[in-house]
Parts: sequence; structure tokens; C-alpha cells
Amino acid sequence: MELPLVVGVDGSEGSMQAVDWAAAEAERSGLPLRLVHASLWEHYEGVRPRLAADRPSEQIRAESLVAAAEERANRLAADVKVSTDIQPEDPVTVLLREAREATLLVLGPRGHGPVASMLLGSVSLAVAARARCPVTVVRGEEPNRRAVHRRVVLGIGGPAGSADATRFAFREARW
Repeated sequence: MELPLVVGVDGSEGSMQAVDWAAAEAERSGLPLRLVHASLWEHYEGVRPRLAADRPSEQIRAESLVAAAEERANRLAADVKVSTDIQPEDPVTVLLREAREATLLVLGPRGHGPVASMLLGSVSLAVAARARCPVTVVRGEEPNRRAVHRRVVLGIGGPAGSADATRFAFREARW
């Protein structure tokens, strides 16, 4: 069984750009794609849920944003097997658990929290520091802007997982 590429989806534009990148990577590598949303049911901007008496509106919002991410991934990489999951838990806890069964974890640079103006969001930073698989943090760029140089930055914090991360970084740098 091939381990999937796992993407943390929070509804932000950064996480949607991470979905785009991961869909292309999954298509290129022939791996399945797993979209994971984890939240303690906070409110998200820009998602207009339908009303349902049997479910909390926060759950409906989560389902709507994951469905939008799934549709986007399917549109970009139609041949990739895409699965989704929504967990009403702390995002760091869920993403670290997902990393145990992933080829790669893909995150956006920041989400909706009060640290959104920082270079790297608190969830991305915490997960990248502790995940048991390689982590890619996708930095969004302006639409239609072509990167002249693509940089791959590799951080190694210890022997556990370093070889996998190093192999992945070198492979990406060659593309």
C-alpha cells in the first residue's frame, strides 16, 4: 500500500495553494492524495454553508471547505485518487498523527489565526518541527507570476526521518 501525500486544509488561500501543489505532486509521483481538515470548530471567512438543523454550522463550514478543496484537487489532477477527512480536534495533533502514515505532509504557510501576519503560521511551524515524514510548506505566489529560481530549503532536526527528508529535498531540487 502506498502512503498518501497529506494536505492540511483550513480554507485559507495558502492551504488551497498547498492543495494545488500537492495535487500536481501526487499526479507526478502516482501517489494518492488525502485532504485533512482539523479544527476545534472555529469560524472561517468566505464559506457560505447551507443551514441544517441536525449539524452545527461550524461542521457544515468544514465540510464545505473540504469539498471545495477536493473539487479543486480533482480538477487539477483528475487521475489522482483523492480522499478527505474532517477531525474536530487540534490541528497540530491531527496533522502529526497523519504524518505517521504519509509519504509527505503539505501545508500552507499560515492560516486564519492571530499569527497570520507571521512568516510561518503556528500550526505549520509546530508540525514541521515534529512530523515523522517530510513536510513541504507551500508559499503562495501571485497568480501568473513565474518563479525564476525554485528553492528547496531542508531543515534537519535529528536522525529520525532525516534520510527521507534529504532524499525528498534532493529529488525536488532536481525538478
